[in-house]
Amino acid sequence: MKSLERFTGLLGLVLLAAFLLPYIFKLPQLDITLILVGGLGLAVFDYFSSGKSDKSE
Repeated sequence: MKSLERFTGLLGLVLLAAFLLPYIFKLPQLDITLILVGGLGLAVFDYFSSGKSDKSE
């Protein structure tokens, strides 16, 4: 079941990136672009750090 959870997490991450990347590349405002990049970065960090806490289960 662990591989299914990793796959669905990766699929969600790819879909989020596919949704946000056109806005990131086309918006002329730097502040909004930094907010979008920060949100995507937090999602990537959460995806890679979430697997480390599964030792206790």
